[in-house]
Amino acid sequence: MERVKKSGYDLTKGPILQTMLVYAVPILVSALIQYLYNVFDTAMVGKWLGETQMAAVNAAGTTSGLLTSLIGGFSAGIVVIVGINYGAGNEEGTLRAIVVSEKLSLIAGVFFTLAGVLCAEPLLRVTNVPDECMGYSRTYLYIIVGCAVVTMFNNAHTNLLRTLGDSRSPVIMLVASAVINVVLNLVFMLWFRWGVAGVAIATVISQLVSAALALVFFLRHYPQFNFFRRRAEGASGKVWAEEIKMAIPMAFQQSMIMLGAVIVQAKVNDMGSSVMAAYATSNSVNNMAGTVINTFGTVISGFVAQNFGARRFDRIKKGMGWILVCSWAVSALLAAALLLCARPIVGLFLKEWNEELFLNVRTFLYINTAFYLIWVPVPVLRCAIQSMHNSLLPFLSCLVELPMRCATAWVLGEHFGFMGLSFATPCALVAAFLFLIVAFFVQWKKKTKNVSAAEEKPAEECEEK
Repeated sequence: MERVKKSGYDLTKGPILQTMLVYAVPILVSALIQYLYNVFDTAMVGKWLGETQMAAVNAAGTTSGLLTSLIGGFSAGIVVIVGINYGAGNEEGTLRAIVVSEKLSLIAGVFFTLAGVLCAEPLLRVTNVPDECMGYSRTYLYIIVGCAVVTMFNNAHTNLLRTLGDSRSPVIMLVASAVINVVLNLVFMLWFRWGVAGVAIATVISQLVSAALALVFFLRHYPQFNFFRRRAEGASGKVWAEEIKMAIPMAFQQSMIMLGAVIVQAKVNDMGSSVMAAYATSNSVNNMAGTVINTFGTVISGFVAQNFGARRFDRIKKGMGWILVCSWAVSALLAAALLLCARPIVGLFLKEWNEELFLNVRTFLYINTAFYLIWVPVPVLRCAIQSMHNSLLPFLSCLVELPMRCATAWVLGEHFGFMGLSFATPCALVAAFLFLIVAFFVQWKKKTKNVSAAEEKPAEECEEK
């Protein structure tokens, strides 16, 4: 078939550091935009609606985040088969896979919506949301999970574009979605006085616009796959099985960390609205560094995948070294910036200054920034292993991380209060790091040995002949 020119990068050639930096910039920009408008959401709620409603939105957001992570993993899984067929030049197979992914998105979206609505109230009860926050959390959560089908199609369409090689359009859609979200937040909170309901409705509308734009971009840039005009030929039963087989494990893998956050949030909620507000603010500030650090994992994922396919293990080794050096340097700068500017940053989230809350946030930042050097290798190693065709070990690392995070929060939180809660993420990261460093070297030895054996075999056969 005649292909549309892809907008990706060839990561198997050229100077390693320069190639990786060029590749990383759009990914980092997208991640920072996503983070900034999420932080702006939280800041606006805290500034204009108060600490109680900010804590309520954070509690509901953690619970809805579990559903969102399931949707994100599922939507990423269903487009893998699309990418395989597209890369093989199979136009009919690509169209068939796209049609199946659209149908699966609809079915999964309806399922997640119904499941979310049915589980919303029990999840809020299980996570011990205080009575003063329950009404706000319930309102926010029901609106978000009640529109899960919108989130599903938004994720599916943007992932589809990236799979087909269009990495720029999703950035445009993200910017448009962020602007719409911020504007609608202001309108719904300050003009219509809808409170947390307005925040939730603004989020849903911005996602709906993003999903529609992604579909328009897809139909315009890839007319040969326009499923409104072309019918997919051939049997699709095998495609259904393949996409489901990819989607379900990825959904559960991405939800593991979020599940830990929900369990930790249950302990936070049990400690009262003041601790909830401090924890919400601490996470919002700390997640700025997390957004940047996790971006390096996304970068190494693409780099390792391409070079693994090209059997360029020498580039993988050097690329891993460069990415760790760069990410450690950046994380050190972020830690210094967060600690030096903690007071004005925290002030962005508060309607009225609260010294006790600030002291808690500062304690949280002191503890967490001390572990940034451990945090950095976790997403890098996890994504590198996954890109070398092994999804089991990254999944197992999440299983190691989950109980450590939960046990630390509940045990240390019970005995040391907010300071104990602050150790939940660092302890989980240490456990994941120890597992992943061993897993990476095992995977590396296995893959390089297999490649060496494959390269030596033809030579041996020639000598025998």
